[in-house]
Amino acid sequence: MGVHGSNDVVNAWKQEVLNSRGKDAEHTLKCCLDIERYAKEHKDAALLGFAYFYSGETYYLLNDVEHMFHNIAQAIHLLGQTGQWELIARSYNLMAISSVNKGNVSAAMDYYLTGLNYCRKYGITKMEISIMQNLGNLYMENGVYHEAQSYFEKAHSYCRSNPDVKENYVGLMASYVNLARCYMLQGMLDKTHAYIEKLDAECASYYEDIDILYVDCLKARYYHLIHNYVRRDAQIQEIVEIINKNVQIMEVFDDLCDFCGLMLEIGRDDVLWMIVEKLDRIVKDSGVINLQRRVISIKIKGYRKNQDNAGYLQAAGLYYELSEIMERENKDMIVNMLYVRSSLERANESRREMEAVNVKLLKQSETDQMTGLANRYRLNDYSDKVLDYCYEHRLPLAMEILDIDFFKQYNDNYGHQQGDECIIAIADELKKMEDRQTFCARYGGDEFIIIYAGASAEEVYAKAAALRQNIMDLKLEHLYSKALPIVTISQGISYGVPENGNRSWDFLHTADMLLYQVKKRSRNDICIADIRGQELDLSSKQEKVEP
Repeated sequence: MGVHGSNDVVNAWKQEVLNSRGKDAEHTLKCCLDIERYAKEHKDAALLGFAYFYSGETYYLLNDVEHMFHNIAQAIHLLGQTGQWELIARSYNLMAISSVNKGNVSAAMDYYLTGLNYCRKYGITKMEISIMQNLGNLYMENGVYHEAQSYFEKAHSYCRSNPDVKENYVGLMASYVNLARCYMLQGMLDKTHAYIEKLDAECASYYEDIDILYVDCLKARYYHLIHNYVRRDAQIQEIVEIINKNVQIMEVFDDLCDFCGLMLEIGRDDVLWMIVEKLDRIVKDSGVINLQRRVISIKIKGYRKNQDNAGYLQAAGLYYELSEIMERENKDMIVNMLYVRSSLERANESRREMEAVNVKLLKQSETDQMTGLANRYRLNDYSDKVLDYCYEHRLPLAMEILDIDFFKQYNDNYGHQQGDECIIAIADELKKMEDRQTFCARYGGDEFIIIYAGASAEEVYAKAAALRQNIMDLKLEHLYSKALPIVTISQGISYGVPENGNRSWDFLHTADMLLYQVKKRSRNDICIADIRGQELDLSSKQEKVEP
């Protein structure tokens, strides 16, 4: 039998899996096992990947990390082989969430970014939104607010592009809450208020109890910060009422932990211990050590504040014991990561040639997504060809490397989003230069390459100087530059007629050395030299132009 879906019994099994997932773990695993046996017998890779994935997802819900990783590792290469890209992205998201719950942030980051790459490559928008929200939270919890904000804003933009707000209100609500919290953590309360207003205006009519709980935790903290204690206490009362309805509070575990911190801060011990009791029972049932530690950490703070030494010592001892268990779990997590890697490697051995072809095709993608300029792959191809052409026809060739002066300081002080806009502005000026003789590419970060074919040294220098002036004329503020209070560039250019044995790398390497010389002796300047690094003395060189 061929691909899955051509047999009524198989279709029934698959539907059973989809209907029972998240509701009846035992039945889901039984159906997956039946599908697995059938798929192996009929050599159906797509069906087998389906079975392994949903088995892994079920073990994830059961908090059986070892079996989850085992099944997901087997699923991923089969899903890739059969083009089930959404399930691959979901696989990496599950592994990332498990890693976060276990306290392994580095593993989670790796899995999230891998899943995000699949989403972007294959247009899996819904999953991409989820992963961006998760990544943003990971950055936010670790105090990297600009990165967190960037992911939240992208997720929000994707949610807003969905015309059916009712269907997508959960994603929109998460974006608003996350952005509000991110700004609140940075002390930007005006922006926090703006997103709370958006929540009330656009999402409130769709709220269920768990959504209200999620939003109220944010509002309680916000109203406390602006000293509106009446509104704060109203939110607290609403939170208590909802929790007493026995909603699935694990869905808002992080928010309730933060809320407990607020209760501790304002002396609402009644609410604090009521929530801690409920969280304590749930995390013990979950078996997730890191979550248990977080609840015990809240207890320790409460005992210490109330000078309950007996409770404090007991909780501290348990915290220590759980920390030792967690350390062993982290080692197991590393073993699981290695298992996933090695399983994928073994599975890929039989497909090396196909993978090589796919990589080659991928590298032929010619455009840098952010700037619209040629990327490094196209640069490598073009530079080799133009060098051969200039060598064959005895034409001069120049290769320039330029970068933005003090760009790190620009990024650090104006933010990564503004940094991206700066790079785009420089790229736009490079695009204006492109013609039959001039090729421009983004080399990476704030570095760009310009290749001039068949132009004299004087012409090359004149074009480079004009570019420098055009960028200064943009008057992009850069108060943290040590060159000028505006954005400027430094340029290194290697020039000469290619000789036998020369490679494009020889020109680029020399240009890079020249750029270093410019940056060492000054900025906002140009250095042009032959391929051996001997600086050219051009009588037509212009003096540095000030804005």
